[in-house]
Amino acid sequence: MKILLIISAVLLSTFNPAAASQTLKEIMTPPADSADRENLRIWVPVERRSKCRLTVDILGDRNQIIRHLVKFLAGPGYYNFYLDKKTDSGTFVESNNYGYEIKDCTTHKRGQLKVAYSGIVIEVKSAFGYFGKEVFADSANLKIEYFSALDSLIDTVVDTTLKTGFHKLRLSGPDREDPESYFQQIRIDGKIVERKRNRTIEEK
Repeated sequence: MKILLIISAVLLSTFNPAAASQTLKEIMTPPADSADRENLRIWVPVERRSKCRLTVDILGDRNQIIRHLVKFLAGPGYYNFYLDKKTDSGTFVESNNYGYEIKDCTTHKRGQLKVAYSGIVIEVKSAFGYFGKEVFADSANLKIEYFSALDSLIDTVVDTTLKTGFHKLRLSGPDREDPESYFQQIRIDGKIVERKRNRTIEEK
């Protein structure tokens, strides 16, 4: 088994959240970190009396769209949106300045956001897919385990304390020849944050 650890008042309808599983309510909820509330906020006034198609896109360093943040029919009002520091694919962006573009009927506006990480960022890629989490702490214990379908422990592949910074892990699956399905379980400071079935087996 190979493991590589690199330390390093609103009216809405037809909302289409572009990124994985984020709802409009989540996009409009201020981040826990007070600096992020200021650096990642996109303020959009919709001052027309009728509803209007509103889109907000996040731009990379070459002005390419890296995140379709919101797209919905917005009623009159004032909106605050917050980037969760992720791309459309769900991966975390690097610390940097990013542009955003607002299109509201005939209005076209651009601005800038600042992405910074003061805590711990964890990214795990494996046969079970992608997992990403930002932890607001100086240190955190990360444990990754493999379980059989009968919920018996196969292997503990990661059990380590992480310090502040960006941590990327690439994991292979369990060395198993039988077709029995198995699960990956991720704990942070003892709390289960994800339990996922092997996607390669699900696809068979």
